[in-house]
Amino acid sequence: MPFKYELYKICWDDICSDSGWASDVEFDRMSVSHCISIGFIYKKTKDYIWIFSSYEIDNLGEIRFGDRTVIPASNIKTMEKLNGKKEKS
Repeated sequence: MPFKYELYKICWDDICSDSGWASDVEFDRMSVSHCISIGFIYKKTKDYIWIFSSYEIDNLGEIRFGDRTVIPASNIKTMEKLNGKKEKS
């Protein structure tokens, strides 16, 4: 079975939270997390993208997926196919 998944570098923003006490200065410094994920695209819809970073092929020749992540499409800033072309979302 041919491997049909393409490898991407995905830059995206994630929520950042803290339940501790902070001054106004510390609170003003708080921002979102600017994340970078490297993974194979499993599937993509207009709302979400599913990626995985590890996989195995079992004794029956079936792929099993590891290091799985689902990212809201609205959080994605850029996607770069690692063998070339850059996409903007």
